[in-house]
Amino acid sequence: MVSDPKYPIRDVARLTGINPVTLRAWQRRYGLLKPARTEKGHRLYSEQDVSTIRHILHWLEQGVSIGQVKGLLDTASPQVSGSNWEQAQSQLMDSALQLNLGRLEADLLELASLYPAELILRKVIEPWLLALAQLHRPDAQLIEQSSRALLMRLLHQLLTIKTGPVIAVARVGQVREHHALLTQFELQGLECRSLDLGMLDPHTLPLAVGRLKFDALVLILGVGLSQSWFTEMDSVLPKRCFYTGELGTIYQQQSWLNRSYSASVSDIKREHDASFSLV
Repeated sequence: MVSDPKYPIRDVARLTGINPVTLRAWQRRYGLLKPARTEKGHRLYSEQDVSTIRHILHWLEQGVSIGQVKGLLDTASPQVSGSNWEQAQSQLMDSALQLNLGRLEADLLELASLYPAELILRKVIEPWLLALAQLHRPDAQLIEQSSRALLMRLLHQLLTIKTGPVIAVARVGQVREHHALLTQFELQGLECRSLDLGMLDPHTLPLAVGRLKFDALVLILGVGLSQSWFTEMDSVLPKRCFYTGELGTIYQQQSWLNRSYSASVSDIKREHDASFSLV
């Protein structure tokens, strides 16, 4: 029995982690979804639609390209070969090495429009940035800097969400600026607005009470923090404060962390949903 359509697109985005722009692209370009419409033309999704979206996500996580998913959904015993993520990384690197910034921009925008933010960050963007940083050739610095600058410009342009919880993002320790921007992009994929506080001295937060309006604070941990730093900061950080960033695992192993830690904001959402104000 087919369930009645009842979820507007924003609710589906919150349930599945797929933003409305991507959901519309999946429908328009690939026919993966066929939501009902209200009298005013607004999309309404059923429980079956939500289940289909989660099935699509399963295949995307396995490295299947969005263009191949429909055939797998319609096949009783689907066979998967190759990895779309490896191909995407290779394509970005090829454009970067050729300093073909126009093609690189088109590649990045295509990924952003068709795939969930968390997936493209973990499977494509972050490995690609790491590979750029490890280049050994005379023009390596030019390639990395031009590619990173383009990525940051595009991410700024893509941060367009106007509704949803407001999550403040700040860096502590030695953290490069682009990490905050990647976190903001991932938050948008979770239907959250973001507020970039830059490189933060947490002692200043009590001075901003009543002026800064946010539902939770995410601190990206960098190099150079000590056990005494975490102890001292505990009294000035807001209640809904979460640590993230790759280096957090080191601080966690040393038992220095006195707040919840997750490797990414998507993990925070999964592990601390109510506190993170994403419901």
